[in-house]
Amino acid sequence: MGSLIEDFIDPAGWLEWEGDFALNTLFYGEFNNTGPGAKTQGRVKWAGRRDMNKEEAAAYTVETFLNGAWMKEAGAPFRKGPRS
Repeated sequence: MGSLIEDFIDPAGWLEWEGDFALNTLFYGEFNNTGPGAKTQGRVKWAGRRDMNKEEAAAYTVETFLNGAWMKEAGAPFRKGPRS
């Protein structure tokens, strides 16, 4: 989410791990990445890999996924939600 992905990343995005282990249960979501490796047309066609919209991506931000309140109190820099 919101990452710069360079062209050295294989267009498939991921490789199988230990054969077909977990391919039916995994979730790999992408949102608003940039750079030459961010194009998702060549990504693996696994059922759990997809492009997310802003609302879906919000569930995986620091604020919601990691309960970001403690990060603010600690003075750690972070972005609360997805960039559109």
